Amino acid sequence: MSFLRPLEPVYLRGPRSWLPERVVTNQDVLDWMGTRARPSWITHRTGVEERRWVEDGQACSDVAVAAALRLLEDARIDRERIGQVLLATVSGDFPTPPTSPLILPRLGLDRVGVVDLSAACAGFTSAVHLAVALASSTGSDQLVIAADIRSKFLNREDLATSALFGDGGASCLVSRQPEGADFQLVASELAADASMADIIAIRAGGSRLPHHRNDDPSKVFLKMEHGATLFMKGVDNMSSGADSLLRRLELTVADVDWIVPHQANLHLMRAITEKLGADPARVVETVRFTGNTSGASVGIALAHLKEQLPLKPGQRVLLVSAGAGGASACALLHSL
Repeated sequence: MSFLRPLEPVYLRGPRSWLPERVVTNQDVLDWMGTRARPSWITHRTGVEERRWVEDGQACSDVAVAAALRLLEDARIDRERIGQVLLATVSGDFPTPPTSPLILPRLGLDRVGVVDLSAACAGFTSAVHLAVALASSTGSDQLVIAADIRSKFLNREDLATSALFGDGGASCLVSRQPEGADFQLVASELAADASMADIIAIRAGGSRLPHHRNDDPSKVFLKMEHGATLFMKGVDNMSSGADSLLRRLELTVADVDWIVPHQANLHLMRAITEKLGADPARVVETVRFTGNTSGASVGIALAHLKEQLPLKPGQRVLLVSAGAGGASACALLHSL
């Protein structure tokens, strides 16, 4: 495990979130697939009532820029202090080059460090973890962006994935400067469960199976296998990650005011809530209107907590996430 507890205070401004304009209802998904199932079937199975999908001409870089500009402009961020851009995504514009350099001109940034981070559904929290380490060691501000497009990788013949996923992005600034900060990071922890390494995957398009050698059309789409195992592993990895972090801090779930889990699906989130012994009223749920937005989901949900729910100064906020590859990330924040 990778545990991080800053020796000096490190702060977060934001996050800000961005969702595409295109609203896709459950009936829209069924029409797109040519399936006669009832919209209520999707709601019952996933908890999702609607999600947002990008338009055909939009790519990951467009989502990332939109999410970042909301933060840079709304919070009046000093771009001169930004030393690094960390983009968490598993849906970059191209296999090569990375997407993070492509967005710099549109953000008014130049000659800063860039990195694409592939941590799937743990993307936002993992990027914050690394950004805190960089801010602590370099003193420069770190711009964290999580942006994912899942709609372009959905198979019309696979209702399990097509009904679940949405697109979106979120951004925050990690800094040692307290001015304008919304949160202070208390600690964070990363881990991985290798037994889940290939349960959620797009099989074609990488060096293992390049597109030009693939003769199976289904392998270009996102596929989730072994549903029962995936559900149980997701619950175990997120709840054990949260428990591990809290134990290191000599805290319990009762000491946490809000829990912001990865918005995988409503049933998985509620199973995690039950396993942690948490009060459901303290768990942030946005999956009903966003779907599963992969690495952006925790950032989007945290923005929702900050903007729409009764978050108070001094409260503790626990971020909990895990996903494809078995990657997991948890963080404890202190609201300012």
